[in-house]
Amino acid sequence: MKFTLLSTALTVLSGTAVALPTASSSPSSSSEKLEDRSYVNATSSSSCPHHPLSPSYCAGTARNWTLATTYICGDSRLGPVILPQFFLPLDPILDIYDRFGGLCPGQFLEKWFNRTGGGWWDYPPQNGFSVDDAGEIIAANLTLQTGTFLDRFGSEYGAFLAPAAAPYLQRSLPPSNLNGDAKFPYNYHVYSVIKPFKVLAGPIAPWFGQPGQGVQYQTYVNVATLIADGYLKAEDPQALVPKPF
Repeated sequence: MKFTLLSTALTVLSGTAVALPTASSSPSSSSEKLEDRSYVNATSSSSCPHHPLSPSYCAGTARNWTLATTYICGDSRLGPVILPQFFLPLDPILDIYDRFGGLCPGQFLEKWFNRTGGGWWDYPPQNGFSVDDAGEIIAANLTLQTGTFLDRFGSEYGAFLAPAAAPYLQRSLPPSNLNGDAKFPYNYHVYSVIKPFKVLAGPIAPWFGQPGQGVQYQTYVNVATLIADGYLKAEDPQALVPKPF
């Protein structure tokens, strides 16, 4: 069984810090298995040389074995253990995603997590836009037209959107942006434009071990305001799934 792991915004998005799980010394005999097969499959795209069930795999994380079947190493920063399989439209969006960009979990946190300046991710400069050789952002104003479908992995208090169904690895987001709930699995939200509005659009810079180079739309007010003011409508993600003939 294959769980493939897998450029905007960022919980730049909400700007809220998430409480980290409390570290615990070792797993209990019942949690030690971590639903072993699912856990190994979920981390199979990683290039980390340590086996996912070895103690060294989670070195440098806030490991919490009580949450180990929910998050990698029980650390919410590392994202959910299980990513969608045969679940449209998310399965292809998260295909070929290596969430740690070739690193082990602790190495990934060491490189990308800011442990001192507020205790959250080190987000890219220039709001995540690619820059030219002179260091200027590559972006321009664009009017999104009625009927356009957009999406985001994050709450409605953020100000970044992407073309609907763009691959996650092109968005340069951290794995924690995939932490959702029963109402919004994998934190995935889909919208349609019902009244044209202007955004700042441009290519996404590589970050968080991901190649980026997708397109991001930075809005001038947050998504919640665009919905309240009648510019965006929240849609069921199934609206992106092609209907059979």
